[in-house]
Amino acid sequence: MRRRDDWLDDDEYPDDRDIEDFGEDSPVDYHALTMGYVGGKRPRFWTNGRILIALVIVLVLAALLLPMILPLLR
Repeated sequence: MRRRDDWLDDDEYPDDRDIEDFGEDSPVDYHALTMGYVGGKRPRFWTNGRILIALVIVLVLAALLLPMILPLLR
């Protein structure tokens, strides 16, 4: 099996200076020419699926709490 040109060996990344500076965590990379750059390609938080799940959770909670709250409202 032939190795790809973009393959990184263990001795190439992360280097010792990066580990000393950042430990196990690295800061977000905003440089457009580096490997970790993602730019504006991050997915938005409120996707259609998450909105639907939140709506279902709100409806279930309302169905469970409404019978307990109705006598107090009379």
